[in-house]
Amino acid sequence: MKKISVIVGAYNAHSTLVRCLTSLINQTLEDIEIIVVNDASKDDTWEIMKRCEEQFPDKVKIVNNEVNLGCGGARNIGLNFVEGEYIGFCDSDDYIASNMYELLYEKAKEKDADIVDCGFFAEAAGASSISTPESAEGELDAEKRKTLILLGGYLVTKLFKRELFFDPPIKMRNYVRTLSDNDILKYMCLRARNIWAVRQVLYYYSDAPGSDTKIVDLDRYYGSIYGVIDGTYKLCHKLPDYESCKEVIEYAQVNWYSYGINRCLYDQIAKYGADEKNINLFFENVGEKEKGMLEKLAKLKNRVVTCSYRENDEIMSKIAELDIKIMEECDKRYG
Repeated sequence: MKKISVIVGAYNAHSTLVRCLTSLINQTLEDIEIIVVNDASKDDTWEIMKRCEEQFPDKVKIVNNEVNLGCGGARNIGLNFVEGEYIGFCDSDDYIASNMYELLYEKAKEKDADIVDCGFFAEAAGASSISTPESAEGELDAEKRKTLILLGGYLVTKLFKRELFFDPPIKMRNYVRTLSDNDILKYMCLRARNIWAVRQVLYYYSDAPGSDTKIVDLDRYYGSIYGVIDGTYKLCHKLPDYESCKEVIEYAQVNWYSYGINRCLYDQIAKYGADEKNINLFFENVGEKEKGMLEKLAKLKNRVVTCSYRENDEIMSKIAELDIKIMEECDKRYG
């Protein structure tokens, strides 16, 4: 068994994949496998992958997927091939420090950790962050889990014990362009026994133009919003620690619900102005397609969110009053 398996999904990654794979191949941790999944690229991504496997056959496995499944779907395919004790993920746009996985693995073994996190640097913003504060490290209780859920974080900065993905087996959502990690991260915060962090910036996010996270097309964005709300509930609501963390999970669900509504109403909000007095106009003038989306979204929200907005302290402290009133109007019309 390898110490670590790293999964890289690659779609039209001509300009970034070599840098990404170079940073993985040159890891100071020797006992590592890199599983690269070509997600039906239209450029020479597959040829780059083949050359890499030929040069480093002991480290690199490549998989050619002929149907574009999105980030989550490519990762699911990669999970079918992992042999590692721990599992990590890297996006093909990005790259990592040469000692990232050595440091994460050492911490994982030292602490018998389910998850180990590290620092993240966003190149475009010139900003670094770490999503696991010291106060949340160690054996997880309800308060630590809630802190981690609220902070969110990134799948790619973390190392996961393989059992978290295979006992029981879980999958990520296919065909997702944005919010692909959010439901999985919340599941992991509820499932893990403990979490630790290496307090160094080791992961570098390049924010490449045209990356999936920049897509704002209505259909794709709506599909991502609907999927993350539904996916989070399906993954999490039967877990033992769900009830103790429900307030913060439902805040996240409601926040995504607000994003979905506002995307459907985008043209009306732009036309009439973001003011409470115009809320009825937003809904009365929305298109038929968007009405159908809003109705479907409202029904989903009613199924997965149990408390009222105004009784959830996280919602009231973090979501603007205008957005709450827009959600209330959507509920009244379509819920």
